[in-house]
Amino acid sequence: METNSNSSSRKSSRYSDHRSSASFPKKQGTTIGILLILFGMIFLSFNFGWINSALKWVIISWPMVFIVLSIISLAKRDYTQGLIMMVIGAFFLLPRLAGAFPEIFTGINPNFAHTFWPVLLIIIGLIIVLQIGSGRGGFAFGHKRNMSSTVVNSEGMVQKNVLFGGSESIFLDPVFNGGNISATFGGVVLDLRKTTLPEGDTYLDISAIFGGVQLYVPEGWLIDNRLQAILGGTEDRRRFNETNHSGRLILQGTLIFGGCEIS
Repeated sequence: METNSNSSSRKSSRYSDHRSSASFPKKQGTTIGILLILFGMIFLSFNFGWINSALKWVIISWPMVFIVLSIISLAKRDYTQGLIMMVIGAFFLLPRLAGAFPEIFTGINPNFAHTFWPVLLIIIGLIIVLQIGSGRGGFAFGHKRNMSSTVVNSEGMVQKNVLFGGSESIFLDPVFNGGNISATFGGVVLDLRKTTLPEGDTYLDISAIFGGVQLYVPEGWLIDNRLQAILGGTEDRRRFNETNHSGRLILQGTLIFGGCEIS
């Protein structure tokens, strides 16, 4: 009776995790929608002269892309990536802000980025060190693991975060219960061909920002692709013989200037 109770508890916990992760696409869609509304209002304000035209050079710029991506990452609780992109965007926005409002941003000249770029490296390094020191794990920086490495989790879940690097792993746990993959300016290769899906829905959350994720899955797996792509995409290279309908792998998340390939 105790064994059945423990088994039931684990099963209930697993499905509880799935239900909570099912709300992620809605949250991501809400974030993207809010950003579109915000940018629409900003451009409309420029057209009507409600916002100083000097800010146009600041808002319509490549550093602002990093600011937007950082907001999306922070909304998804990818704090390390969000903070790093926020710092990069803010660093390169400072000279533009100084050009628009020299009386406020005194001491910042056009050569600011050229002179102080080592400070940017120091700040990013501190963010990474503090993240690793927090014991959260699963974070790889400029590190590529060998394909023979294994990912085994007591709950049958994978947690993978890559920034400016790569990771190649084989999942050897008997049952795959989903997890989270995040690739920013890097790539993740995950081989799932030695595992199986449980009955019901299994959720894998994927975030690829200027990066890519490649999944190798067994033949016959039923996959429901719910990934949202912004200047990115998903490619399924499998032969379509989805025969296993007792379990379903649901891919959800966001691809921004990135992609996901299923083989």
